[in-house]
Amino acid sequence: MRLMHLHERLSARGGADRHLLSLLKHQQLRHQTLLAVGFDDDSLPAEEREAIGPWVRVKGLARRGLRRRGEQAACRRLSKAIADFAPDLIHIHNLMDPALLELAAAGAPTVMTVQDHRLFCPGRGKLTPDGHPCAEPLGQACLACFDQPDYGRRMLELTRSRLAALEGMAQVLVLSRYMAGELDQVGMQPERVAVLPPPVDLPPAPPESERGYHLLAGRLVGRKGLAQALEAVKMLKHPVPLRIAGDGPLAGELAQDATASGGRLLFEGWADRARMSRLLSGALSLWLPSLWAEPWGIVGLEALAQGTPVVGADVGGVAEWLGDGERGYLVPPGDAVALAQAADTLAADPTEARRMGQTGRRWVAAHLQREDLMERLGEIYLQAIDRGAA
Repeated sequence: MRLMHLHERLSARGGADRHLLSLLKHQQLRHQTLLAVGFDDDSLPAEEREAIGPWVRVKGLARRGLRRRGEQAACRRLSKAIADFAPDLIHIHNLMDPALLELAAAGAPTVMTVQDHRLFCPGRGKLTPDGHPCAEPLGQACLACFDQPDYGRRMLELTRSRLAALEGMAQVLVLSRYMAGELDQVGMQPERVAVLPPPVDLPPAPPESERGYHLLAGRLVGRKGLAQALEAVKMLKHPVPLRIAGDGPLAGELAQDATASGGRLLFEGWADRARMSRLLSGALSLWLPSLWAEPWGIVGLEALAQGTPVVGADVGGVAEWLGDGERGYLVPPGDAVALAQAADTLAADPTEARRMGQTGRRWVAAHLQREDLMERLGEIYLQAIDRGAA
């Protein structure tokens, strides 16, 4: 099968990026693939580049669709790339310009993985302006999230255009039942939506050694609950520091906070795959205190694969894999007190923390095996091609 993947960037930094890279690596022995990206951010190591097969840069794939300027040129480039490769199927990942989505769907049977909220939320990723989870469906109520009414109306219209373009896809993939429910709420036919979580590779079991820190890892932005995590650190009764690994707009501020914390907070900066694996395997717990509705929360699954329990906010798809009291603890979003208490509970009973981590590792092995999920993806591809031929 000739598979063409479309994504806004070649990168190793985000969860959607990592998911795509793992798919490409797996598909090299089974299919002829081509990855088309809008730009390369130079974060992908050379050895990983060699494993993903051929890729090309198609200028304009990182367009969001809000501005019309450059749209025709981007469409011409993408049209040529599709014609040159002649794919049997196109798999779209993060591509947000409605014109490009429509063009791809017209070029071959198309599957799209909806990675985040941008096809059904024009604002803050299902967050209200005051930082609480939003339960409103796409509509006029969304305009309350914008200080500038004209910009809000443009974003609402853009989101509706993206959603309309999704109707042209042969199949839509989401990572969690939560995301399937959000698409159902905006009118997507349930039979066209498949829940397919990303696979998580199970590393060798980490050695049974003392774990001396909590860990928070990911994009360093406010909606990840960083302010609440900093509050929780100050409340901890057990002297276990919090390490923060990642990059983003708040990185500089967090580095300064760590310097002034007296050792309670340690700033790691961005960590590549090998270093992140070491950080996860040595952590007493992983914190996932997100305010926004995490579509899946893949770093939490990577922690469980390392035998590390998770303290996660009960948002989005997190409860589908965490299980309060089984593989860690669920806490209310924005509740620094509950976050600190759950972390202290794990620190006070390392044996129970180890049991939860081992339970999580077994859950990952049972539910997120690569071969099983890739076999299911192959079936979805064939169904999409059949629909395209009908």
